[in-house]
Amino acid sequence: MPTYTSFTCSGREALFLFQFMNIPEAEVLFAHLNDAALQGEQVKRTFEKIKTDLIKDGVIESEDNVITIHPQVHQLLQGCKLSSAVMKLHLHTSISSEQSESSLTYGFISGTNMVEWVWNPEQDQVTLTSFESLQDLLRIMGNRIELSDSTEESIHTPIQKHTLQQLLTLTKQSGMERVTHALRQDLHVYSTAIHELNQAFVNIEKQGQFEVSTRRMQDKPQTIYFIGSRAGNWLFIEDMESERKDMFTAFKITEEELVQSLFLLTTRSLSILPAV
Repeated sequence: MPTYTSFTCSGREALFLFQFMNIPEAEVLFAHLNDAALQGEQVKRTFEKIKTDLIKDGVIESEDNVITIHPQVHQLLQGCKLSSAVMKLHLHTSISSEQSESSLTYGFISGTNMVEWVWNPEQDQVTLTSFESLQDLLRIMGNRIELSDSTEESIHTPIQKHTLQQLLTLTKQSGMERVTHALRQDLHVYSTAIHELNQAFVNIEKQGQFEVSTRRMQDKPQTIYFIGSRAGNWLFIEDMESERKDMFTAFKITEEELVQSLFLLTTRSLSILPAV
């Protein structure tokens, strides 16, 4: 029988296991797969094929239609299901002016262990890995982001949520004029920060969204956005103290400062839980 400290499978296989274990994020994976074979009349045949492959690989056993999951894989899946809080990192990396890759990483936090779930759609690969501490998990997530080197500079500015969303949807081909126009239209952005932000968005290499939510609580997930480029890295944090709920503050940061921000956002979210 195989031994798993980390477990890798296809997107379809992960969906089968997540649905079998009733893990809420199965819906997210289903939407990302957008697979015609998982809909309509083909579903039963597709899942029988997935089940057969998992049995062949020793991941599950089936006797009299009763499925048993390999104990170590089951433990990883239980870590996802029973987590008290969930971190989500959605990362886009520019390969060229016309090509990019994306990955979706979840961190499931519980009192017993931390489990990371990484979904790479281009490779059709899902990897589950357990960690002993939150610091270890966030360090690995931070290393995966791999921002360009940036000098420490104390630059910050308010920016409207609408402006930020507009800038994040622009492509590299949009050009400097459209970026500059969007920044100048926002009267909250400091004039001293426009050039720096302009250069960062025009030369963007990485773009990400990180959020933390707590299970069984109705609070809105806490979210931060970030971009990385040769011209500097920027972090965008929603201004919760502002009377206007559509304002963010942009900070020019280093990679280390980004990882610290991920950790602080996570621990702040966990502080509202009775116990994790």
